[in-house]
Amino acid sequence: MAETPKIELFVKASDDAESVGNCPFCQRLFMILWLKGINFTLTTVDMRRAPDVLKDLAPGSQPPFLIYNDEVKTDTNKIEEFLEEKLAPPNYTKLGCRYKESNTSGQDIFRKFSAYIKNPNPGLNTCS
Repeated sequence: MAETPKIELFVKASDDAESVGNCPFCQRLFMILWLKGINFTLTTVDMRRAPDVLKDLAPGSQPPFLIYNDEVKTDTNKIEEFLEEKLAPPNYTKLGCRYKESNTSGQDIFRKFSAYIKNPNPGLNTCS
């Protein structure tokens, strides 16, 4: 078995500045690592008081980002692809879709739901 990689995931903190926040991209990467059964360090970042060390680590980036064996990754989509490639069977569970159409089947739903929850005027929300 290959050596276990050292992984640290940085995610946006919630309002209490400690818990994992409500960022869907942060949540997604957290779930990927958890479902693969990998041991990793989780660091929540209070965006109101982001430490200077994070600015040095990933300048211009906001969480989520990942450190994989001292290599910093900042693009969520590329992080997913990277993890699926590096944390592959037989040592780790494959999470990719069996059918490529599955990757795009929920995009419209996600886009509409994101607009719905971010809408500052809930009275204008529609179901269409």
